[in-house]
Amino acid sequence: MEIQGTFYFSKSTKSCPSTIQINGNEIKVFTSDGDLLLDTVKNAIKVNIPIPGLANSLSFADGSSFIPTDKSIRWSFNSVSSKFTEKLMNNLQAIVIISLSCPLIIWLLVFKAIPNISENAAELMPEIPKSIIGDNLLMYFEDYYLEESSINSQKKIKIENLFFNALNKLGLNKEDYKILFYKSDTLGANALALPNGTIILTDSLVDKLIIYPDSLLAILLHEVGHIEKNHGLRLIIQSLGVGVIFTYLVGDVQGLTEMVTGSGLGLLQASFSREMEIEADRFSVDSLNTLEISKEKFIFAIETIILDKEGEEQNNLFLKYLSTHPHLESRIALAKRP
Repeated sequence: MEIQGTFYFSKSTKSCPSTIQINGNEIKVFTSDGDLLLDTVKNAIKVNIPIPGLANSLSFADGSSFIPTDKSIRWSFNSVSSKFTEKLMNNLQAIVIISLSCPLIIWLLVFKAIPNISENAAELMPEIPKSIIGDNLLMYFEDYYLEESSINSQKKIKIENLFFNALNKLGLNKEDYKILFYKSDTLGANALALPNGTIILTDSLVDKLIIYPDSLLAILLHEVGHIEKNHGLRLIIQSLGVGVIFTYLVGDVQGLTEMVTGSGLGLLQASFSREMEIEADRFSVDSLNTLEISKEKFIFAIETIILDKEGEEQNNLFLKYLSTHPHLESRIALAKRP
């Protein structure tokens, strides 16, 4: 098989009319005078992606190339991907369908598939990984946000007794939970639930609600809701899944990847956690009902904490922008439902 075309020399603008001969796996390129320019094999040749209306060129290992005169020439040793790409480029309808479906597929992955996978994966995760994750998170918070608590031991014992008695009445294993007290100017009046059953209470929260034990219990049960529903683990798994998608789409472009997987992931996490906060609210209200405690205690607690947070956020636009709690009125309205 002989094909006429033009041979372009490696690292040079020089070219000449030539003929390529294909004999089995052997390929030779000759000048129009019959001089041998190149002797190679098919495996050492790169077939460039065919573009409709343009000649399908060959690239050789030394950097030289060959372009056939006949633009309709398609090499018999084209890769499957090259052939598929050419067919795709000749099919405008397919391109339009793929272009429109890609965003939908990404949306389905991020907001449907990954949350469902994370929920199932969190349910199946053994206790040892949960413990490791919880311990690592606690170390991180201790390094950056938490200080030694100044709450006296009597108050701590009072809160622990209140909490563990409630767990017994609710039929929950108190051995699965523990309360830790810390001071934190950054977190303010707050409570945090770690995947391993550890609940962190800040001094500011204790100071605000210690004289309202049922409201403080409502907050603790809210955090129990996060743990029972595996919210922490689900959020971590979701974050990893979304991070993989963004990294795959963006590639390893310096700065851009960090921006997308940093700020973008943070916003997605905020969206996920709003749903989780509502679910934890419902758990707390239902638990209070079982304990024959008015849900007004829960409403008072979130009003006390969130109004305090909103006051802080007015002075910090970044905190306001990334707030993970649903609007106060929405949470109160849900709590008031029969």
